[in-house]
Amino acid sequence: MSNALPATKTWQAVQAELEAEIDRIWLDEPLEIQKIRLGVIDTGAGSGGQSFSIMVHLEAFLMIFGANVFYRFVRLAKDQDDLTLDQLRVMTRAFLHKPFNVFEFMGDMALHDLHRLGNDYLAALEDLKTKDDYVALTGSMMTYVIRLHRWIHFHFPWNLGVAFPHRTVEDLSAFAAAAKTSA
Repeated sequence: MSNALPATKTWQAVQAELEAEIDRIWLDEPLEIQKIRLGVIDTGAGSGGQSFSIMVHLEAFLMIFGANVFYRFVRLAKDQDDLTLDQLRVMTRAFLHKPFNVFEFMGDMALHDLHRLGNDYLAALEDLKTKDDYVALTGSMMTYVIRLHRWIHFHFPWNLGVAFPHRTVEDLSAFAAAAKTSA
């Protein structure tokens, strides 16, 4: 039994849409990222009515998702001659779709375009004929996810880090000593 989504577009059509999105967001911040940055989370996600946790999730997840997971898929397809296209499909679905749909999670985090394009990507896996097709389609998805991450990374509130300075063992020892004397 396959975990495939029903294909409604050819893989070339999905890749063309990904490439158009990459071009569209390369220099212009996507509206979805703008909304997240401004705290407009239309899914209601974010514990306690705040949007900071969405930024934290997206910063970490998109970084690992694009530059790590998708990059590895492309490298495996290029470097492992004994790995078949069907095996790549199974691995890709295992990482991205079942039992946890990564793209649905991204939609919950207010990245609806990634949710839609991701599901199109998963469905288009069935239309692939060669490993080169897989590399082309997956490479486009990788670039799209990496570009989304760059926008989140750019707008992440790194300045909040000053509230969490490094401490030394000596700092903690001094605190412990002070706490004992005041108790």
